[in-house]
Amino acid sequence: MKEIKLATQLNLIFSLVTLLTSLIFIVALNRVFSEFRISQNELQLSAYLNDVRNNLAAPPASEYNGYVIVSGNTVITSYHLEVLDGHYTASQIAEMMMVWPGQTRHIVIGKDDYYFRIDRRIGGTSVIVFTSEDYLSVFGNAFSTLMRISFIALVLLGNVIILMWSRITVERIKRLQGEVQVLRRNNYQEPIEIDGNDEITELAKTIEKMRQEIQYAEKSKQEMLQNISHDFKTPIAVIQSYAEAIGDGISDITEAEVIVKQAEMLNQKVKQLLELNKLEYLKDASEFEDIRIKDVIINIVNNQKYRTNIDLQTDLDDSTYFGIKENFYTAFSNIIDNALRYAKTKIIITLKNKKLTFYNDGEPISDKFIDHVFRPYEKGQNGQFGLGMSIVQKTCSHFNLLLKVENVSDGVIFMIEPL
Repeated sequence: MKEIKLATQLNLIFSLVTLLTSLIFIVALNRVFSEFRISQNELQLSAYLNDVRNNLAAPPASEYNGYVIVSGNTVITSYHLEVLDGHYTASQIAEMMMVWPGQTRHIVIGKDDYYFRIDRRIGGTSVIVFTSEDYLSVFGNAFSTLMRISFIALVLLGNVIILMWSRITVERIKRLQGEVQVLRRNNYQEPIEIDGNDEITELAKTIEKMRQEIQYAEKSKQEMLQNISHDFKTPIAVIQSYAEAIGDGISDITEAEVIVKQAEMLNQKVKQLLELNKLEYLKDASEFEDIRIKDVIINIVNNQKYRTNIDLQTDLDDSTYFGIKENFYTAFSNIIDNALRYAKTKIIITLKNKKLTFYNDGEPISDKFIDHVFRPYEKGQNGQFGLGMSIVQKTCSHFNLLLKVENVSDGVIFMIEPL
């Protein structure tokens, strides 16, 4: 089926389903209609009996029926005995029906069915009418022909409709395919638009969303490269200028400390880049383990509390996260470093039932910046930018943790919890 066109597949499927459905329908309908035809045959025989007894002097002719009129034990007249295929004479019919207690009789001879009705009149005269399956055959053939024509018409009409619909659908898919193929050539600039309100339209909307995300990612990557270049350019320029000055004897050797500090800055930035890149390869869950977050936080706080005057408070339970301890240490350190940069007097770190929060009493984050705080090299409201918060976001994403930031009363809070 993979090598057959979609329109052809749809037509084949429709024809097969229609064929199977029609066959089941015809079998079921034939059973019902068989009883209906017998009933119709009996009704037409009863109608013919009424016509004969109302016109005994000149009974009407019938293609499917015959009659015998008897007075006493004598056959007065008979008509169309050929209906009975030579199985009975008029006298035999009269003798059989005169002793029959009822008014109707059904006789099967071989595979043929014969039906009799008798009207016993006052004065000893009786009217006997009879019929075979000729009426059923004609009526059944007409029905079968109608069914065949209806079935063929249904298949043809259905295939025409399916063909028209499939061509429209396939054309829309081809159009969508064409627009996807040119995405790369036009650098994801042209939007994808497909009319309609069906699954193809939903697919087009999904691809359009993907196009926008790719475009945004490309833009972010370019901005990130520009920011990294600028971020590295400044310390490199300082190192170069001081090294040249020392080499030329213009600057004192003690100013080499500036070179050391700038080199440390470069080293930190390189570590961040490596950390960000390493997060792209954290795919093997077999390396993950349950980490007690309390131990990670206390370790970070102990390393920071003697380097700052900010009050670091903790309230931590024994909740665990499933991941890698080193990555959690880096991510939480970045959040605390960020909080230390903006906090006025205190930072409160709380862990309850796997919900980890970092509160600082610094200035609220501006509304225009709060949605972009985790973007790489996003410049903050105080002019600070870098990769720290982006590393936090990627770390949480890799370990199925939800990361949010909100402005609260008298400060800012970062929240982390499992998805």
